[in-house]
Amino acid sequence: MVTAPPTAILTHVERLTSRQQMAVDCVRCARRLGMAGQVWGEVRHRGLLFRLWICAPECPPSLVGGVT
Repeated sequence: MVTAPPTAILTHVERLTSRQQMAVDCVRCARRLGMAGQVWGEVRHRGLLFRLWICAPECPPSLVGGVT
């Protein structure tokens, strides 16, 4: 039984792409996880348990508006 308060608000599974649901892509930034990922948490959706994965140690910075 978990008694500690959650440290993050987990994403709704129905909003994720199939690659994010299958732990191929990060749940937060949608980048490919490769070998470096960590479990963010677990959620139930339609009676099924999903383990959500994120980049480890953290998501890389966005390249929007990058160097020209």
